[in-house]
Amino acid sequence: MRRNSIQSEHRVTMPRNMSAAHSGGRERGFVLITMAVAAIALIGVLGMSVDIGRMFIAKNETQAYCDSAALAAALALDGTTTGISNASTAVANSANTWNLDSTKVSNPAVTFATSTAGPWSSSPNPATGYIYARVSATVPLSLYFIPVVVAQMTQNVVSSATAGQISITSFPQGLSPYSAVSTDNTPPNFGLVVGNSYDVQWPAASNGGGCSVSNPDKCFLSPACSGDTTASKQAVVQNWGSSNSGYWGSTSNSTIEQEIVDVVQVEQVSVGTNIFPVLTSGQKQSQAGYLDERVNQDVNSTDNTVSGYMADSHNGRRLLPVPIVDPTDATHTNVIGFGAFLLYTNGSPSDYYKQNTKGNSPYCAIYAGPYQVGGSGTGTGGTTGATYVKLVQ
Repeated sequence: MRRNSIQSEHRVTMPRNMSAAHSGGRERGFVLITMAVAAIALIGVLGMSVDIGRMFIAKNETQAYCDSAALAAALALDGTTTGISNASTAVANSANTWNLDSTKVSNPAVTFATSTAGPWSSSPNPATGYIYARVSATVPLSLYFIPVVVAQMTQNVVSSATAGQISITSFPQGLSPYSAVSTDNTPPNFGLVVGNSYDVQWPAASNGGGCSVSNPDKCFLSPACSGDTTASKQAVVQNWGSSNSGYWGSTSNSTIEQEIVDVVQVEQVSVGTNIFPVLTSGQKQSQAGYLDERVNQDVNSTDNTVSGYMADSHNGRRLLPVPIVDPTDATHTNVIGFGAFLLYTNGSPSDYYKQNTKGNSPYCAIYAGPYQVGGSGTGTGGTTGATYVKLVQ
């Protein structure tokens, strides 16, 4: 009987142990499944974060491209169709890349407008008044992990930037110590003609030999530059006399060099400023050498036409920025705007001004157009004949 009892006990306990084993196996299987699902989800999230992070990087890279390309395009605008073409070329030549600095941005869209509100055109003609450039870029970013969750293999990343030319009304630094005279207050050229030669410093005055306001050519010891109008000559004769020549810089040789070569000003000059109190007749012959020095700092020291200079390689050093002034009476010479004047050359190295300017001679330069700060050419001029470029959108 005891043997049977023991056998009975074994028969009772064995099913209980087998049931516990089966239960533990099911729990271990559930944990494995849960861990597998969690791992897939975790890898998916990590993968998506990698792709999203790459999107942010691509966005920053393409935005940097658009910013720099828009600035380069706006710098090239000069109110002509050639300027539009140069602006498009500047965008095409932009060196910035994307995809971790490994891929060139292809097919950027370049458009232009007269205001930030548009309308925008890729090739405006005529181009007068077009001062804004917008560059847009779309790049396809390959996705590595997101396609596991969503059936999408690429993501387009879009960036855009707008730059424009902003009128400058005041210069604390950056102007040369000369001036051009005009009685025409109409911007951006103030009656000056691109390509014509103007006095940036007038010849010595003469009060004899038939000199009069009605016959101003007789009032100079040397002929004035060929582009100056009779009205400008009359204003100089009547309001400057023999005391001034349009030079408003220092009389110190070392400072003259700084003013011409480094455009260090003696004081701030703004549109509307009466520059008469700082006009001086004490300039020195040494300025001729400093003008030649500036000419020889340009990589183009051969072209004596604005079109030739702009078409060939150049760095802008021969473009002299000066205020344009209107002598209205004997005590007022008002700044009406600004302009860029191309210095003459007689070869490389040039000594044109040393050779062609003596004590009574004028200093002539070719009007190139409105002054564009930061560029190697001219700009559209805005309302003052001088502009700088900045991002506006």
